[in-house]
Amino acid sequence: MQKVTNMTKEELVHYGTLIGEAFAAEGDGIATTAPKQDIIKAFEIMTEYFYNSGVLYTTSDNHEGFLAYWRKSTKIKLKPALHMVIRMLREMSFRSVRTVAASSEELYGKVYKKEKDYVAVSMVVVLREYQGKGYMKKILAHPFSEAAEAGIPCVLDTDTELKVTKYTKCGMRNTAKKQLESGKYLYTMEYRKD
Repeated sequence: MQKVTNMTKEELVHYGTLIGEAFAAEGDGIATTAPKQDIIKAFEIMTEYFYNSGVLYTTSDNHEGFLAYWRKSTKIKLKPALHMVIRMLREMSFRSVRTVAASSEELYGKVYKKEKDYVAVSMVVVLREYQGKGYMKKILAHPFSEAAEAGIPCVLDTDTELKVTKYTKCGMRNTAKKQLESGKYLYTMEYRKD
């Protein structure tokens, strides 16, 4: 994994759109509760946010997959967050912004509130043309290694049983489940070195 740096605005839009398309193609989760074009736009905007916050990583120069993660103790900059919210309000329907906001409540933050520190994965995605080729394990190895080295958990939230199964195969376990207003579920997953 390598940190994403020196990407042009056009490249960010391109890869953010591909990330959004990968999430929108997943037929059962929260992505189905808003129009496809708004889900794609939300991920394009979030990709820019993660990049500007310095927490966006990719598999290689070929960009087969992406990861956004940080430590609980990391101070996230306010300016990129405000820019993200303003863009979403300008470029998406209000209903879709509410849907995205409700689905990103960070259940893991509540479940692991008492942990001194953890590695929080906010976005992990393999672009559609590279899916089914083992990239998910390669992507997750990076935050798992950091968590194991520090003796802390690596956590993430996901929104379908299929994804829970995929993360389980990568070495995670389900630690919480919450039904959202949309009727969909949010699952918290944890990797912790034994």
